[in-house]
Amino acid sequence: MSTARSPRGARASSSPGARPSARPAARPASRRPGPRPGVRGVSSAASSVRRAPAHVRRLLTLVALVVVMGLIIAPVLSGYLRQRAEIGEAKRQIEAEQEEIAALQTELDRWDDPGYVERQARERLRFVKQGETAFTVLDDTGTDYTESLPGMAPVSDDVLAASPWYGQVWESVKIANEGLPETKEP
Repeated sequence: MSTARSPRGARASSSPGARPSARPAARPASRRPGPRPGVRGVSSAASSVRRAPAHVRRLLTLVALVVVMGLIIAPVLSGYLRQRAEIGEAKRQIEAEQEEIAALQTELDRWDDPGYVERQARERLRFVKQGETAFTVLDDTGTDYTESLPGMAPVSDDVLAASPWYGQVWESVKIANEGLPETKEP
Protein backbone atom coordinates (compact mmCIF):
# COMPACT_ATOMS: atom_id res chain seq x y z
CA MET A 1 0.00 0.00 0.00
CA SER A 2 1.46 3.20 -1.04
CA THR A 3 0.50 6.50 0.36
CA ALA A 4 1.13 9.75 -1.39
CA ARG A 5 0.95 13.09 0.18
CA SER A 6 -1.20 15.84 -1.28
CA PRO A 7 0.01 19.41 -1.43
CA ARG A 8 -1.71 20.23 1.86
CA GLY A 9 -0.18 17.42 3.70
CA ALA A 10 -3.13 15.05 3.73
CA ARG A 11 -2.59 11.45 2.83
CA ALA A 12 -4.26 10.05 -0.20
CA SER A 13 -4.81 6.37 -0.37
CA SER A 14 -4.17 4.70 -3.65
CA SER A 15 -5.93 1.42 -2.98
CA PRO A 16 -9.67 1.24 -3.53
CA GLY A 17 -10.42 -0.81 -0.42
CA ALA A 18 -8.52 1.36 1.92
CA ARG A 19 -10.21 2.65 4.97
CA PRO A 20 -10.75 6.38 5.16
CA SER A 21 -8.80 8.18 7.74
CA ALA A 22 -10.40 9.37 10.95
CA ARG A 23 -9.54 12.90 10.11
CA PRO A 24 -11.50 14.71 7.42
CA ALA A 25 -9.60 16.09 4.54
CA ALA A 26 -8.58 19.69 5.04
CA ARG A 27 -10.20 22.23 2.77
CA PRO A 28 -8.36 25.24 1.51
CA ALA A 29 -8.75 28.25 3.82
CA SER A 30 -9.83 30.64 1.06
CA ARG A 31 -10.32 30.46 -2.59
CA ARG A 32 -8.94 33.19 -4.61
CA PRO A 33 -10.64 34.09 -7.82
CA GLY A 34 -8.37 33.26 -10.59
CA PRO A 35 -8.36 31.71 -13.95
CA ARG A 36 -10.09 28.37 -13.99
CA PRO A 37 -8.62 25.53 -15.88
CA GLY A 38 -10.05 25.41 -19.36
CA VAL A 39 -11.35 28.98 -19.23
CA ARG A 40 -9.55 31.66 -21.07
CA GLY A 41 -8.46 34.74 -19.17
CA VAL A 42 -10.49 37.97 -19.21
CA SER A 43 -9.01 41.00 -20.85
CA SER A 44 -6.92 43.25 -18.68
CA ALA A 45 -9.35 46.22 -18.97
CA ALA A 46 -12.30 44.29 -17.55
CA SER A 47 -10.26 42.74 -14.79
CA SER A 48 -8.97 46.14 -13.68
CA VAL A 49 -12.56 47.38 -12.88
CA ARG A 50 -13.25 47.01 -9.19
CA ARG A 51 -16.69 46.57 -7.73
CA ALA A 52 -17.88 49.27 -5.32
CA PRO A 53 -17.85 48.39 -1.64
CA ALA A 54 -21.09 47.04 -0.15
CA HIS A 55 -21.95 50.20 1.81
CA VAL A 56 -21.78 52.33 -1.36
CA ARG A 57 -24.04 49.89 -3.22
CA ARG A 58 -26.51 49.97 -0.35
CA LEU A 59 -26.44 53.78 -0.28
CA LEU A 60 -27.08 53.98 -4.04
CA THR A 61 -29.95 51.50 -3.72
CA LEU A 62 -31.46 53.54 -0.87
CA VAL A 63 -31.18 56.76 -2.87
CA ALA A 64 -32.84 55.10 -5.87
CA LEU A 65 -35.69 53.83 -3.68
CA VAL A 66 -36.21 57.27 -2.14
CA VAL A 67 -36.36 58.86 -5.62
CA VAL A 68 -38.89 56.28 -6.82
CA MET A 69 -40.99 56.75 -3.69
CA GLY A 70 -40.84 60.51 -4.17
CA LEU A 71 -42.05 60.17 -7.76
CA ILE A 72 -44.93 57.99 -6.62
CA ILE A 73 -45.93 60.07 -3.59
CA ALA A 74 -45.56 63.56 -5.14
CA PRO A 75 -48.80 63.51 -7.22
CA VAL A 76 -50.74 61.92 -4.37
CA LEU A 77 -49.48 64.53 -1.91
CA SER A 78 -50.21 67.33 -4.38
CA GLY A 79 -53.79 66.14 -4.79
CA TYR A 80 -54.21 65.83 -1.03
CA LEU A 81 -52.97 69.38 -0.42
CA ARG A 82 -55.16 70.77 -3.21
CA GLN A 83 -58.22 69.03 -1.75
CA ARG A 84 -57.43 70.36 1.74
CA ALA A 85 -57.26 73.90 0.30
CA GLU A 86 -60.61 73.39 -1.46
CA ILE A 87 -62.16 72.08 1.76
CA GLY A 88 -60.87 75.12 3.67
CA GLU A 89 -62.29 77.46 1.03
CA ALA A 90 -65.64 75.64 1.14
CA LYS A 91 -65.75 75.96 4.95
CA ARG A 92 -65.07 79.71 4.72
CA GLN A 93 -67.79 80.07 2.10
CA ILE A 94 -70.26 78.10 4.26
CA GLU A 95 -69.43 80.29 7.24
CA ALA A 96 -70.00 83.48 5.21
CA GLU A 97 -73.29 82.16 3.88
CA GLN A 98 -74.42 81.19 7.38
CA GLU A 99 -73.69 84.73 8.55
CA GLU A 100 -75.71 86.09 5.62
CA ILE A 101 -78.56 83.70 6.48
CA ALA A 102 -78.48 84.89 10.10
CA ALA A 103 -78.63 88.54 8.99
CA LEU A 104 -81.55 87.83 6.64
CA GLN A 105 -83.34 85.89 9.36
CA THR A 106 -82.92 88.85 11.74
CA GLU A 107 -84.39 91.19 9.11
CA LEU A 108 -87.25 88.77 8.48
CA ASP A 109 -87.96 88.65 12.22
CA ARG A 110 -88.12 92.48 12.24
CA TRP A 111 -90.85 92.39 9.60
CA ASP A 112 -93.00 90.35 12.04
CA ASP A 113 -93.16 93.43 14.29
CA PRO A 114 -96.18 95.65 13.36
CA GLY A 115 -94.37 98.78 14.57
CA TYR A 116 -91.45 98.12 12.19
CA VAL A 117 -93.83 97.57 9.27
CA GLU A 118 -95.60 100.84 10.06
CA ARG A 119 -92.30 102.78 10.22
CA GLN A 120 -91.19 101.32 6.87
CA ALA A 121 -94.52 102.18 5.26
CA ARG A 122 -94.21 105.78 6.49
CA GLU A 123 -90.55 106.19 5.49
CA ARG A 124 -90.41 104.31 2.21
CA LEU A 125 -93.94 104.69 0.86
CA ARG A 126 -94.91 107.93 2.67
CA PHE A 127 -98.10 106.39 4.00
CA VAL A 128 -100.13 108.22 6.64
CA LYS A 129 -102.77 107.01 9.03
CA GLN A 130 -106.38 107.93 8.57
CA GLY A 131 -106.95 111.45 9.83
CA GLU A 132 -103.28 112.51 9.49
CA THR A 133 -102.15 115.07 6.97
CA ALA A 134 -98.97 114.53 4.96
CA PHE A 135 -96.83 117.53 4.10
CA THR A 136 -94.15 117.81 1.43
CA VAL A 137 -91.72 120.63 2.04
CA LEU A 138 -90.83 122.69 -1.02
CA ASP A 139 -88.03 125.21 -1.21
CA ASP A 140 -88.39 128.64 -2.84
CA THR A 141 -87.82 127.28 -6.35
CA GLY A 142 -90.85 125.01 -6.10
CA THR A 143 -88.99 121.72 -6.35
CA ASP A 144 -89.42 118.84 -3.96
CA TYR A 145 -87.19 119.43 -0.95
CA THR A 146 -87.39 115.96 0.50
CA GLU A 147 -84.75 113.58 -0.67
CA SER A 148 -85.72 110.41 -2.40
CA LEU A 149 -84.93 107.36 -0.36
CA PRO A 150 -83.05 104.38 -1.72
CA GLY A 151 -85.36 102.18 -3.74
CA MET A 152 -87.82 105.02 -4.38
CA ALA A 153 -88.17 106.62 -7.83
CA PRO A 154 -87.83 110.40 -7.95
CA VAL A 155 -91.01 112.40 -8.54
CA SER A 156 -90.91 114.73 -11.54
CA ASP A 157 -92.57 118.16 -11.86
CA ASP A 158 -94.87 116.76 -14.56
CA VAL A 159 -96.47 114.43 -12.05
CA LEU A 160 -97.16 117.31 -9.69
CA ALA A 161 -98.79 119.38 -12.46
CA ALA A 162 -102.55 119.53 -12.77
CA SER A 163 -103.40 116.45 -14.72
CA PRO A 164 -106.05 113.79 -14.35
CA TRP A 165 -105.33 111.03 -11.87
CA TYR A 166 -104.80 108.40 -14.57
CA GLY A 167 -102.19 110.66 -16.18
CA GLN A 168 -100.34 110.84 -12.88
CA VAL A 169 -100.50 107.08 -12.54
CA TRP A 170 -99.24 106.56 -16.08
CA GLU A 171 -96.42 109.06 -15.55
CA SER A 172 -95.31 107.31 -12.36
CA VAL A 173 -95.32 103.96 -14.20
CA LYS A 174 -93.07 105.41 -16.91
CA ILE A 175 -90.76 106.92 -14.27
CA ALA A 176 -90.56 103.67 -12.36
CA ASN A 177 -89.86 101.78 -15.56
CA GLU A 178 -87.05 104.04 -16.74
CA GLY A 179 -85.65 105.11 -13.41
CA LEU A 180 -85.30 108.70 -14.71
CA PRO A 181 -87.98 111.35 -15.28
CA GLU A 182 -88.94 112.00 -18.89
CA THR A 183 -88.11 115.39 -20.34
CA LYS A 184 -90.34 116.99 -22.97
CA GLU A 185 -88.72 119.22 -25.53
CA PRO A 186 -90.62 122.52 -26.28
